[in-house]
Amino acid sequence: MRLIRFESGSRTGVGALTGGDGSERVLATPWRGFEDLFALPDPLAAVRDLDLSAAPEVSVSRRLAPVVGRPLVIGVGGNYAEHTAESGAGTREPVFFPFLPGAVIGPDDDIVIPAPDTQTDYEVEFAVVIGRTAKRLREDNAMDHVFGYTIVNDVSAREVMIRERMQIMLSKSPDTFVPVGPCVVTRDDIGDPYDVEIASYLNGEVRQQAKTAEMAVRIPALLAMLTRTITLRPGDIVTTGTPSGVGFFRDPPEFMAPGDVITVSATGVGRLSNRVTSGW
Repeated sequence: MRLIRFESGSRTGVGALTGGDGSERVLATPWRGFEDLFALPDPLAAVRDLDLSAAPEVSVSRRLAPVVGRPLVIGVGGNYAEHTAESGAGTREPVFFPFLPGAVIGPDDDIVIPAPDTQTDYEVEFAVVIGRTAKRLREDNAMDHVFGYTIVNDVSAREVMIRERMQIMLSKSPDTFVPVGPCVVTRDDIGDPYDVEIASYLNGEVRQQAKTAEMAVRIPALLAMLTRTITLRPGDIVTTGTPSGVGFFRDPPEFMAPGDVITVSATGVGRLSNRVTSGW
């Protein structure tokens, strides 16, 4: 099932997205937010048991990021060999880093470039949504803790990383720099998470394109590595890395500018588009 978070007039809620392109409908669910869903003992079972046969259709005025309040989104770097090669930054293992909650935005929200000299880049990332509290997972049980999948656009201020490679927070977490969406797809709706095509498009032109099969470290191993020392909770999001083709490593480099539209996509999840604006 595809789930979105929406505004409808003065209220918000979680809706079930049905139909295809051009015929999509949003049906009401019992949950006012993803935090209500993820507070249940087994959120995935609750969704599987949901009877939508009599659910009313919702008139959506705005789609929101499909996240819990104060979301924890954890990024992963160095997990696609071609991107690692283009960056020249060899790593012995994937690198994990958190994003600030204030950076998270939803579909059609604006990415606001903070200053004229900000080198604003894009990174499409297939992401995992946690459904059960996860600590010290093993590779053989890690997927039992996955609720579903979404897309994260890991927008980066490259000039910050040029100035100081360790300044990851200021590069990755400016306000509006972490679009998430357009929905969360439950785990059983994507049969093989390594047969997903991910892509990014700048003003409609493809910039990144890869299959998730190209991950160097797959999802169970990523979650096992992460939860050796960190507890993940229902609603937390973990990305899986980005492929080659980001703007910084093009010749010449190509960054986003006010007026651009950046779209990232994943088969089975959809397309997440955001307009780029200036903050000065």
